[in-house]
Amino acid sequence: MSYLTIAKRYTPKPVKQLVARFRKLFIYHNYDSSQYWKKRAADPDQAAVLWTNQEYNNLYRQDQQTILEPYLKNLSSQDKVLDIGCGIGVVASMITCLNPTLKVDAVDFPEMINVAKTKNAGAKINYIACEAENYYSMQPYSLILSSGCYSAIRDIDKLEQALEYASQMLTKNGLLIMIDPFHRWNYLARAKYSSKDVINYFSSKGLVLEKKSGILFWPFREWLANSDYTGATLRKRYLLGERLLSLLGKHFWADYKILVFRKP
Repeated sequence: MSYLTIAKRYTPKPVKQLVARFRKLFIYHNYDSSQYWKKRAADPDQAAVLWTNQEYNNLYRQDQQTILEPYLKNLSSQDKVLDIGCGIGVVASMITCLNPTLKVDAVDFPEMINVAKTKNAGAKINYIACEAENYYSMQPYSLILSSGCYSAIRDIDKLEQALEYASQMLTKNGLLIMIDPFHRWNYLARAKYSSKDVINYFSSKGLVLEKKSGILFWPFREWLANSDYTGATLRKRYLLGERLLSLLGKHFWADYKILVFRKP
């Protein structure tokens, strides 16, 4: 057994986590994100698409619902919604609860879709197994939602292909809502693609930016999302982080950027 193997085996977990975070400051791993997310589908509950602290995930989902509700309430039964990168179907189910008249196409890898059909099935949800960068529908959508999907496509050519398809699939006056961790900083980046890059890309396609904001104060998200905190303690710290986000800059300091575009 090598000294390196022994060191890895007996190094305390907090030390390993500290080293991993330090490495993230300087090293960007351009791994195959599709294989990564396919494996994540086997993780328990919302850890398959978010973080290991399930109570933290629920707090985030509550805020996500508050963000989406005004847009979904304004849609009619004639409007069609695309949940791109739907994961295990939590948001697709949320959409149909907020507006039961809507029909939702929900797209993700087969591994995620298999879980979604079991855990979040719904008569108004049409689950489709397909990579986000390859999905294209001739039937346009009144609203397209990416909840952490587009930012997870690390291959920039594939990412921009997915964005191109999104711009083409929108109806006239349709909305594209992105709640995505877009960053260029190694430490937070999935795809090294900033919100400014997204805005510039869609502006070149004729889409108009209607809202620019953010959610999840990133230092607190790093602190809490995979922690063992629960109950009132977790909620108090989560809310403190969001208050700090409002004070310091609702977009710049956010882990997940909120971008809403309209197609004229």
